[in-house]
Amino acid sequence: MGMLVNGKWTDRRPAEVAGRFVRPESQFRNFITADGSSGFKAEPGRYHLYVAYNCPWAHRTLIFRKLKGIEGMISVASAVPDDRAEGWRFGDSFPGGIPDTVNGFTWLHEAYSAAKPDYTGTCTVPALWDKKAKTIVNNESSEIIRMFNSAFDGVGAKSGDYYPEALRGEIDLVNEFVYEHLNNGVYRTGFGDSGRVRRGGGEGLRRAGHARAAPGGSALPGREHADRGRLAPFPDAGALRRCLSSRFQVHLAAPRELRQSV
Repeated sequence: MGMLVNGKWTDRRPAEVAGRFVRPESQFRNFITADGSSGFKAEPGRYHLYVAYNCPWAHRTLIFRKLKGIEGMISVASAVPDDRAEGWRFGDSFPGGIPDTVNGFTWLHEAYSAAKPDYTGTCTVPALWDKKAKTIVNNESSEIIRMFNSAFDGVGAKSGDYYPEALRGEIDLVNEFVYEHLNNGVYRTGFGDSGRVRRGGGEGLRRAGHARAAPGGSALPGREHADRGRLAPFPDAGALRRCLSSRFQVHLAAPRELRQSV
């Protein structure tokens, strides 16, 4: 896993903290808005999404793109998983791979250096590109899906609010738990530089798979399905809060599904 340093590709890796994988902060944090007040107006055909099907962060942006019916508004370039010599590479040499037909970039890092010539950092998917401004709007998946959820409603997106204001507190709470213990836990387990660090990441995965609230609480996880364009509320937010504060039991035997997916 390499990175750009002053716009040049290198084999360096982001600094670790006590041997632990620490995810760098996303550096492109602009927003697409319906009225364009942000400088990035929601317009069909204006934006291009760089993804990789084997990246969970990118995967959820593709899910939202489908849910909101904006596939025809936002084009996609999909990386191939068999060549990581310089990060993510785009092409059609692998089933599902989609070349970058907008900019003609072979490597994702070309998009990052085009957006910011002196960029220093990792080059991650998803990355949302503005064809008009010729720059990356945002490379934080949680923010990209929020844009897809509502910004394009006035220009033909399907109806449905998957982040309703009344449920945002509970949604954010569930997301915090899933991010810390499942999404990022996989990376901490895989990229830790010692057995102790990797075991720590694995323990988080087990917690997510077999978390039980403190005595008297409810079992996890809660209802996470979509219902008529709204996310169903978590049945017991208090139980989840107890889990997030580590006052919960950990079952050391991970379920078969979790073992197979890691």
